[in-house]
Amino acid sequence: MGQPVTRDDVLDQIRAMSLEDREYIEAALLQEAFDAGRRTEAPSAVDELVRRATVALASAGPALSRDESIARAQAVVAAVRTRR
Repeated sequence: MGQPVTRDDVLDQIRAMSLEDREYIEAALLQEAFDAGRRTEAPSAVDELVRRATVALASAGPALSRDESIARAQAVVAAVRTRR
């Protein structure tokens, strides 16, 4: 029988994946943490993120690249978290 897989082995395998696969795994783990109540955001922060996402989706401007979308989302999250 083989040796059990360590956390570092799993982490190395995840790091070897494509960025898209890594983001999928991260999102799934965060969703699981939220669902289990291990991670929460203040209701005001969630409301602000929903408001900004709604405004962004409603705009008729040209589509953003994936990298631009990620950068904007990170900036919004950082802005909301600094207000706390």
